[in-house]
Amino acid sequence: MIIFLRAGGQLRAMLKPDVDHYTRKVEIDGEMTVGEILKTISLDPAYVALIHVDGKMKDLSFKPSNGQTITLQPPVSGG
Repeated sequence: MIIFLRAGGQLRAMLKPDVDHYTRKVEIDGEMTVGEILKTISLDPAYVALIHVDGKMKDLSFKPSNGQTITLQPPVSGG
């Protein structure tokens, strides 16, 4: 299954985007939670404050489906 993770700010550098400036493509085996996916790519879930999927807030226990884009926001964002 393939999902896409998007992030800006400091999270973007940790995410190591490969699709575009903000997005990383991640291939996972079977159903995994967002928290499990983040650990798989060596990104500590503690750096993520908000998770958005299809315009709705989700948490680390959310299990994305194939092709979904997950937007991650750090605890402090903006300027």
